[in-house]
Amino acid sequence: MPRGRFIKFRLSRKQKRNIIVFAALGLCMWGALLFFKHQPHPRAAKVLPPVHLQSGRPKIAFVTNERPKIASVTNERPKMAFVTNERPKIAFATSGHPKIAFVIDDIGGHDKLKTQLAALGSKVTYAILPLLPYSRYFGHLSEKTHVDVILHLPLDTVQDMIPGPGLIVSTMSDEDILELLGRDLDSVPNHIGANNHMGSRGTTDRRVMKLILSEFKRRNLFFLDSYTTLDSVVREVGHEVGVPVITRGVFLDNVDARPQILGQLQRVKAIARKKGNAIAIGHYRKLTLEILAEEIPQLEQEGFEITTLREILKTQRS
Repeated sequence: MPRGRFIKFRLSRKQKRNIIVFAALGLCMWGALLFFKHQPHPRAAKVLPPVHLQSGRPKIAFVTNERPKIASVTNERPKMAFVTNERPKIAFATSGHPKIAFVIDDIGGHDKLKTQLAALGSKVTYAILPLLPYSRYFGHLSEKTHVDVILHLPLDTVQDMIPGPGLIVSTMSDEDILELLGRDLDSVPNHIGANNHMGSRGTTDRRVMKLILSEFKRRNLFFLDSYTTLDSVVREVGHEVGVPVITRGVFLDNVDARPQILGQLQRVKAIARKKGNAIAIGHYRKLTLEILAEEIPQLEQEGFEITTLREILKTQRS
């Protein structure tokens, strides 16, 4: 055989076409085998979840049963929080301390008891008589002791007594009443209201009280009715003209003696427990101031709140 010569095969067109078709089919079958080799067995797909979760039941229970329970608990929580928020309000209403306000009448004639009065601090309210030598002094003293001040306004009595300067009587004209009331108020610095000194006739006179309380309305003041007579019209007239009115509960020292004053304090405590607050009026006297200095800390230990007339007004309005 000559060098470089090889056996040559010649394929027909039909043979070439058949070879290409068989090669393509082979490639398709090879690809299909690879595809199905990496797919999980149909039965295995049903078995795998239980094997992975250890049991089919937790998954089913979690999806169909547990979620509603969780949602139910979530819905209940706001209700629990609502009840919890309401409880402090109930507790506050039932456990609020009974309040007592002490008023010291007849201040202004002298300063002999100023040390004993100042020692009580803001636990009392000063009721200062007008146009007296020490009316202005005690009005300004309140700025240091942080005490509320009211005018102790002298009003007409059925006994026709003259309890001091600045007395308003029923026989005065409207103009005279308003002029004298202005002088009385101006003589007591830092006043925020007034109470009546005497006044068993004045507090029953509708004309007089309407004049006085209308002026108080204009000046944004309140009135404490010392309640020296059961026939007082102060609260009724105050309501008509729109002036805040509160009423005295107990006089502490109509009898200037320790047993009687202590007995009156027991009455104050009983009223405060029953009604939530009480107003006690004492006088600018040595024994009264000494007893209050002793008893006020004891009252606070017993759970009473020693407060002001303004705070009691707020309580009554609410």
